[in-house]
Amino acid sequence: MTRIKSKIAVLLGGVNSEQQISLESGQRVLAALHELGYDADPIVFEGDVTTTVHAARAFDLVFNALHGGAGEDGTVQTALEQANIRYTGSRYRASHLAMDKHVSKQIMQKHGITTAPWITLSIPSPERVSSLQYPELLEFCDEWSFPVVVKPNHEGSTVGVSIVESPADLDQALLLAAAMGSHVMVEPYIPGRELTATVLDDVPLPLVEILPKHGFYDYEAKYSNGMSEYRAPAELELEITVKMQGQAQRIYRALGCRHYARIDFRLRPDGRFYCLELNTLPGMTAHSLTPMAAQAQGIDFPSLVNKIVKLALKDGP
Repeated sequence: MTRIKSKIAVLLGGVNSEQQISLESGQRVLAALHELGYDADPIVFEGDVTTTVHAARAFDLVFNALHGGAGEDGTVQTALEQANIRYTGSRYRASHLAMDKHVSKQIMQKHGITTAPWITLSIPSPERVSSLQYPELLEFCDEWSFPVVVKPNHEGSTVGVSIVESPADLDQALLLAAAMGSHVMVEPYIPGRELTATVLDDVPLPLVEILPKHGFYDYEAKYSNGMSEYRAPAELELEITVKMQGQAQRIYRALGCRHYARIDFRLRPDGRFYCLELNTLPGMTAHSLTPMAAQAQGIDFPSLVNKIVKLALKDGP
């Protein structure tokens, strides 16, 4: 195949809990770029932003396939912008805001996007954490009742997430989440269906429904063969579909995202739904939801990658 002029680096790896998923995403993106005829090579991110930027200067564009940590929280984005290097995905501000679940939920509320009530705890010493240290947490659980969801405020891929059925299990869940960072979020568990909406170039794609085999869409259910089933497009009433896509587009715009993002929801049996979070660099693996949503729209994986590349080249650094 004739090579396209643009030379593209695929940034993958990382030094956080999502490293393996980034490697899988990046390798799949790299294969698609080669299929499309681009001159593309990987850059493995090992935590040194300066070294990464130096390597990226040899390319016309960086396809950012990192997940979580410095690759998604705005750190890498800032460094690339300062070096005047084009890259895919949202800029610093949107990346930084979306990575902070507490702040992004505040923005959802401000823009009329329905999200579950929550409380965020600061836990400076995770090895000694106890729910008894946080009377506001116990009051929250009394008000909203169990089960509740305990999660790190800055992690993705459901790393460190627990569904807590009783007060006796709170301490262990707090320990697990606090091991990922000093801020922990607690929300009521929302029964119902797991759905996700991808926004591509400001346009919502068909919704995808996830049906995990063991009831909770955790890390294993996301990335292991046969652990989840998917419906793309999701089988929903048109009114719910349109409203959910509209809220996804609204938070995408409110955070200032660009190119693409994935927004996760829970849908109660009574038809009410709640926005959980926005992911500025959703997975691109064979099990990932954004490629499924694109396929439901008639966009195969190489075409999705090509669309993102074209958007990034047009936008500039």
